Amino acid sequence: MKASSRKNFVYIVLFFVPVILSFIWFRTGHFLAGGEEALSIWNSRKFAEAFRYAWFETGTGIPSPTLISRVVLYSFATLLSKFLPIYFVQSLVFLSLMLTGVFSTFLLSNYIIKNNRKVAMIASLFYLLNLYSQTQVWARFLYAGMFAWAYLPLFLFLWIKWLREGKLRYTLLFAVTNFLFSNTFSQPAYLFTFWIPAGIFAIVDIWAKKRDRFNFALLLLARSFVGIFLFTVVNIWWIFPFLKISSSSFGLVSDWKTNFDSLRGVSQYFTTNQILLLRQSYLFGKDSLWFSWYNQPWVWLVSVLILVIVIVGWVSSRKTQSWKWLTSLAFVGWFVGKGSNPPFGFGFFNWLFSNFPFMAVLRNPYEKFGLVWLLPYSIFFGLGLMKIKNKLARIGILFLACGMLVWPMWTGDIYKNARVRVPDYYKQANDYLNQDKSSGRILMLPIIPGDGVRYSWSYQGLEPSEFLFDKTSISKMLRAKYFDDKYFDLYKKFISGGDYGRNLQEMNIKFLVLHHDLDAKISGASSSAEVVETLSKNPQIKLLEKFGDLDIYEFKSENLDLFKTDGPEIEYTKLSPTKYDIKINDAKKPYKLIFKETFDKNWIARIDGKVQENHFLIFDYANAWDIDRNGSYNIQVVFKVWPWD
Repeated sequence: MKASSRKNFVYIVLFFVPVILSFIWFRTGHFLAGGEEALSIWNSRKFAEAFRYAWFETGTGIPSPTLISRVVLYSFATLLSKFLPIYFVQSLVFLSLMLTGVFSTFLLSNYIIKNNRKVAMIASLFYLLNLYSQTQVWARFLYAGMFAWAYLPLFLFLWIKWLREGKLRYTLLFAVTNFLFSNTFSQPAYLFTFWIPAGIFAIVDIWAKKRDRFNFALLLLARSFVGIFLFTVVNIWWIFPFLKISSSSFGLVSDWKTNFDSLRGVSQYFTTNQILLLRQSYLFGKDSLWFSWYNQPWVWLVSVLILVIVIVGWVSSRKTQSWKWLTSLAFVGWFVGKGSNPPFGFGFFNWLFSNFPFMAVLRNPYEKFGLVWLLPYSIFFGLGLMKIKNKLARIGILFLACGMLVWPMWTGDIYKNARVRVPDYYKQANDYLNQDKSSGRILMLPIIPGDGVRYSWSYQGLEPSEFLFDKTSISKMLRAKYFDDKYFDLYKKFISGGDYGRNLQEMNIKFLVLHHDLDAKISGASSSAEVVETLSKNPQIKLLEKFGDLDIYEFKSENLDLFKTDGPEIEYTKLSPTKYDIKINDAKKPYKLIFKETFDKNWIARIDGKVQENHFLIFDYANAWDIDRNGSYNIQVVFKVWPWD
């Protein structure tokens, strides 16, 4: 085969494998949903707008330090959804990520192993088609993880080219891709997944320099500083809010000991013997959908064969320039990825979490940091496979490794339980509720005592009402201080027949939507019949409409509004989710201004630019200020993140 033909063949293979996978996964025309992503992208228009701000209007509102970086993805999806069905938009996102991942792995591999296109092609295919990618990336179904998988090899390729060549075009591409793949860092742990390998490369390159090492080190350090500075500048729009408000979000959820216990709990599933085979024992255990397939002896033999080939590739390439960097990556990826398992895992993470609590983002290290192990593993597999001289043997092994071993990817069974079609009655109910222009929230019934649900239309995962309804919905626990306590208090009163009407008033709940399509047993909730009986006993609640399996009720109360006072009459204008203007009419004595969003120290009230100091908790969850000023004037209530807010 001619060189040009071989080159085209490589590109054709790397292009069509993702295309075929994307077609298989979306061939039925269903939208993929479930797990922690819920119905993400389904209502991309709403969330492209919502993620612009540091306050997310779900429940009674929560700070959203990790969601801002998702705005690029949702804006892209919103644009495409104007012309294409939403499931097709989702398929294009998947396809784009797979193409980026395989082609950038090819570029990186081909560069660091000195233009060996066959090795680079094998490494690229294996990077996509392996047990880790199947379980921890695609079947895990988290967009941040998919973006990280796709962007890591491209990030490192551009970083290496910049450090070694210092050409402007690489800094520009580095900046542009940082922005386009910003969704990666909606999971902060991936900052370590990206920058630790980048830092290791600089150190290894400096160490490998035999002559004029000092000047070379200064040059690489200067370029590294430029790269880090550029990354920071390009991403400051989400980095600054993250640093500013993360303490009022993550810091209140759990302490380092709780996070360390969580790490120890999950570490049992990814011991060294599992990591060496790219497995995770829980996902291949007896309760797994794939247990019968992956418990067969030949599957284990193929996994062991892959490991042997990787070892051959590692040993045979030890004299190459990239060997030290790839080996260092593999070692660090293994050590961090195995969590609290021996050797030294318990002591290391105990020290790390106790001294640097923010490192708790790595409490599931195999999922978040395992890419640092997978990338060199894939390249060593390519190097090792090419040591086999028999072409048919190489093809056969590649077929077993990237075909039969990941058969659920080829059949689409990794999404067997994730394909959904949202019933039309949800759109009808949403349109009906949108006719009301008040700030009243929606309470989803039956009230669930956690955050997971299953619906009769094949959906199972986080309760997805925030994606299905434009009005703010109260539907699940959010793991947020103040809100969760208030929500659970409402839950207890509702199921026990207590006086829950006061909770509805205080939480500004105007509508109640009863789901007859909820699997109450799986969701841990009351039956819809029990809910109907409870509602019938409350004279303030009236049935408005029925849409399919949804019943819409209204709670009648004079005390419903986002802002209230115990004194003067007010009017307010919502300028954005983080900014309100309140007009006070003829105040005659001191009063309380009540704001029914979740209490947060970053909410401030200003009169003529002066911040009102007495900000306190009310209704066990909301904000209030004591205002001591007579007359008519305006108050600005702002969620202060940026200096100019």
